[in-house]
Amino acid sequence: MRNAEADSFYSQTFIPRAHRLGIVTLVLGLVFSLLPAFYLSFVVGAWPGFEAVLRAFIPIAAFVGVIWIIEPLSYFPMLGVAGTYMSFLSGNIGNMRLPVVIGSQTAVNAELGTRKAEVVAVIGIAVSVLINLVFVLAMVLLGNLILNHLPQFAIDMLKNYTLPSIYAAVFMMFLGAAKESMHVLVVIVVALIVVALPISEIVNVTAAGVGGILASLLVARFTSDRREKA
Repeated sequence: MRNAEADSFYSQTFIPRAHRLGIVTLVLGLVFSLLPAFYLSFVVGAWPGFEAVLRAFIPIAAFVGVIWIIEPLSYFPMLGVAGTYMSFLSGNIGNMRLPVVIGSQTAVNAELGTRKAEVVAVIGIAVSVLINLVFVLAMVLLGNLILNHLPQFAIDMLKNYTLPSIYAAVFMMFLGAAKESMHVLVVIVVALIVVALPISEIVNVTAAGVGGILASLLVARFTSDRREKA
């Protein structure tokens, strides 16, 4: 397929279909997620009232509401259109989908924002979802049996170090995928500043997201200007 034909297929067929399927699947996922609540509220008669719902919703929105905006903006350049729909439907973006996408794109040397990068992201996410389902099913069926035969120190290590090790691996993948040494420096500086800030967790999360986006834009602009002058 020639480049002109590939561009036409990508813009006129692939992207519109990705939007249509993505919107339909996300709406269906939302409906199925709310079915138990609808059943309990309107069939069983356990509706607590709008006031109770708002009291529960407002604290959650105040804590994670900023993530509803920051995550799509920060993940989209790497996931692409189809990958964004797939990732937000399947979940586990930061600790599973994103590392798979970064590793896949780095392995085939795909530049961010290209058709190649988006196709690789779709394939990587699809494979990760299938593997995730297999391992989750295996752990559901065999997890208790395995944990019962592990020594206590191994169980304590799993509880204490699993999450830090995942985020450390993701961080190292970001560093390995960086094209400029300045990018690595900015990532480290922003991370240290955010961790050191003596502020609440809500503001800390917001500062991390906004700071990361602004730092990425500044580094990209600085790199572009430097290349043009060279």
